[in-house]
Amino acid sequence: MIILGISITHDGTLTVLKDGVNIFSIAEERLNRTKAYIGFPFLALKYVVENEIINPKEIDEVAIPSSVFLKDWAFTYAFELTENKKYYDLQNKKKPKDFFIDDDKYLNIKSDLDCKKYVDTKIKHLLKEVGITAPINYVDHHLAHAGSAYYSSGYNNALAITMDAAGDLLSATINICKNGKIERISKTDNNNSAGYLYSEVTRACGFKISRHEGKITGLAAYGDYTKKEDCFNKIVKVKDGRLAYVNPVKRNFRNRIVNKFLNVIGIERYMGASELIRRCGKQSKEDLSASIQHLLEKKLVEIVTYWVKRTGERNIVLAGGIFANVKFNQFISEIDELDNLYIFPDMGDGGNGYGAAAISYFKKNKFVPEISKTFNAYYGPEFDDIYIENMLKNFTDDVEYYFSDRVEEETAKILADNKIVGWFQGRMEYGPRALGNRSIIASPTDVTINQWLNERMKRNEFMPFAPSCLYEYADELFEIPKESMKFPAQFMTITFKMKNKWSNLAPAVSHVDQTARPQLVSKEANPRYHKLLTAYNKITGLPLFINTSFNVHEEPIVCKPEEGLKSLQKGVIDYFVCGNYIIQKKKNNHK
Repeated sequence: MIILGISITHDGTLTVLKDGVNIFSIAEERLNRTKAYIGFPFLALKYVVENEIINPKEIDEVAIPSSVFLKDWAFTYAFELTENKKYYDLQNKKKPKDFFIDDDKYLNIKSDLDCKKYVDTKIKHLLKEVGITAPINYVDHHLAHAGSAYYSSGYNNALAITMDAAGDLLSATINICKNGKIERISKTDNNNSAGYLYSEVTRACGFKISRHEGKITGLAAYGDYTKKEDCFNKIVKVKDGRLAYVNPVKRNFRNRIVNKFLNVIGIERYMGASELIRRCGKQSKEDLSASIQHLLEKKLVEIVTYWVKRTGERNIVLAGGIFANVKFNQFISEIDELDNLYIFPDMGDGGNGYGAAAISYFKKNKFVPEISKTFNAYYGPEFDDIYIENMLKNFTDDVEYYFSDRVEEETAKILADNKIVGWFQGRMEYGPRALGNRSIIASPTDVTINQWLNERMKRNEFMPFAPSCLYEYADELFEIPKESMKFPAQFMTITFKMKNKWSNLAPAVSHVDQTARPQLVSKEANPRYHKLLTAYNKITGLPLFINTSFNVHEEPIVCKPEEGLKSLQKGVIDYFVCGNYIIQKKKNNHK
């Protein structure tokens, strides 16, 4: 049975599920090169058909992780489902003056039912254009999040916790998962959203929401949460295992009208999460970041502990944008009552394509945890040496290259010589993390690299680079609360305290609070990357090196070899190792 899962909101992504197993996933941004693309994955759908990853006639069902269709959302759905338009970032920018959209039918939507029919008609048309006529199943947004975490975890029994800004009018759910069934036992509406609070701080610090929340996590380590701790403790509470805002100014019709009037006369008045964050007065970016990070760390631990004790379930699986925060996940991992923790690698809305497909599949088929478990996240496109060589022949004026049958050993020597390497191998990663197939790698010994390499990549980051580490050295390098926590660390979804010796030996990957966000690399998950780390360790005595995503600021991670080569041509990297080819700029082209 083949099910197509399609996430159509921000981070539009397509997943192909065959007999309950993810066989292909790709985010639209990797193909259209628009970071955090909002909308239907038009190019991804064409890609899987044109590259014969699927046969349109063999698709049994299409699963969409959206189930609420309000008439007030008509324009948003039109924007997401119409390819021919002037694209802009809906969440962070105003509509441009030259905006156009090749659709006017959304203007006729007068009711929620009209909206639902409109969405269904649009999606059916997009599918029919590539020959897919399978039925469509619309899956609740947070149920899809829960499904993504549970069905890929390898656990038969688990407590699935979902949390984000908002999806289908909810911001969090608690779910009992057993024998392939998911039962929701608690929900939190979007008027009490942890995600909205964090995004509001992101906005207040001058960054883009749904894009730069990671900067807040990094900044938090430089701030002092104690200055406003008493005030922040009063803006939210946990009641019956749910987060609740304390006396918020509600986003109702009356307050919206009042705000519009006040804004005209120059008075700023806030509602919802915006008002709560501003209750505590002005703070530096660092202190504000520390305040929200510390507050939600405490509240999330309180929520998870409450439900673990109430249900007795000690396997915890997490999904939703909140759990992109690796420090939150570290604090959760340290809860005494917890045995196992797993965070779905594509924890945001991009992962909901898989989640919706899994919900659809396991509703009709037996769940076997060992079969559907995620062992790695390499589900994207790959390019063989023939493709790579043909591509390189077009750039012989700019680069020189050679084929190597010892590419891991030779790359290790290049790294040991303190060169920056773009490492491009095998199938592209699924989700937001580069996990050794589309990575920029470097020595971890130079503490200043966080400044000069970020400048090369035009990035403005407040966290150090993350390390890729040999799995078998994990206990030597980090303070890991439980053996089972090594599982989520294979996907770079959690931080650990770095041991003093290694924090000193590899300062480029240790934050000011001495934590690191490692990728633990096993031979089974990524043989070539493990072999490279082993060769580097043999030369340097270091079982780890820097791994940062292969992209420059505000661009998606590279998908094709041509995109990686551009970084070499622009001087972002010193060497480009693509498949079995080792490539560098011609000597007379070095600047």
